[in-house]
Amino acid sequence: MIATSDYASELERIDEDIAALEAETAAGPVDVVKATAATSRGYQRATLTGDLTALRGVERAIDAAMARFGPWPDLCVLKGNVASTLHRVADARRALELAPGVAEHMPGRAMLADLDREEGRYEDALRGYRDILRDEPTWDTFARLADLTFKLGDSEAAEDLYAAAVDELTAKQMRSYAWVELQWGRMDVSRGRHDRAMEHDARANAAYAGYWLVDEHVARLLVARGDLEGAAALYEEVAARVPKPEVAQAVGDAYLGLGRLEQARPWHDRALAAYLESVGRGEVHYLHHLVDFYADVREDGPEALRWARKDLALRPNAFTRAALAWALYRAGRRDESLDAIAAALESGLRDPGILAKAATIHRAAGAATPRAPARSCCGSPRA
Repeated sequence: MIATSDYASELERIDEDIAALEAETAAGPVDVVKATAATSRGYQRATLTGDLTALRGVERAIDAAMARFGPWPDLCVLKGNVASTLHRVADARRALELAPGVAEHMPGRAMLADLDREEGRYEDALRGYRDILRDEPTWDTFARLADLTFKLGDSEAAEDLYAAAVDELTAKQMRSYAWVELQWGRMDVSRGRHDRAMEHDARANAAYAGYWLVDEHVARLLVARGDLEGAAALYEEVAARVPKPEVAQAVGDAYLGLGRLEQARPWHDRALAAYLESVGRGEVHYLHHLVDFYADVREDGPEALRWARKDLALRPNAFTRAALAWALYRAGRRDESLDAIAAALESGLRDPGILAKAATIHRAAGAATPRAPARSCCGSPRA
């Protein structure tokens, strides 16, 4: 990768495209192609900036376009993407069912594999990703498969898959390249390979300068390396740029780790208020954040348990089962916690966070920590 790009320039191009499409809409009749282009660019902007408020506006625009033009396939896929981004798995599946044949084409197939993963059907997700790669190798499917492969315990195959994702990218896809490098680096952080992770983050920043997500990943790496002071400062910079309450919580968590409770409190209060405001609107995107917040910041087991059950009902996967187990542990319900973490481990996922929770729960219960089942899940990325 030789070419470079930057976040600000791409954001400016998106804004120019949106303005042009709005001008065309005001000047004459709107057709489905223009409506789809406008909502698509709006979706790109919302996801690029991490603005979930804007994403809700995009969803309203998609619904208005579908009310006017019917279940146009590209609009159905876009509606599914929005629902999936907001963790509304059932809504995403329904969106794909609105137009016959959508789920059989590449974007729909990729989304279905993602949804299988969200619902804990990991073998189905693996099969879906592999089938897509056999028919049409794309960087994003390689990256999706790489992440799941790592979480299923095959880090070497995941390395090959991330390398394959990079190989599929062109010099014009700098944001995508940066994203893959960041995910690859996140895997290295989980493996304790901090120097490698730093190299990935540096390549991402060089290719796509000014992207807040790079700084967020660097801050996460600083936490892993024990530099909470540097992490807090960098997370504060990110929080000033993007309206994400989970970043505000990360600032508070860093200060809490430093023992600075007074500095942590306003950041945590800000995050909690945003989480509760979101669920008050009937949204589900922040349910898992509420579980973590009440379990580890407030250490309120019963409240963590309340949100964990809601999240598990919507997305019954290894992560939500582990979150339920952790909430039960915080609530002092050790036997139930053992059963819940066993269900998470039975999925075959060997995510470091899940394994750490399992170890703590089993130590507290005086039980031996079981190993996740051994498995071979991947093979050659080019197979």
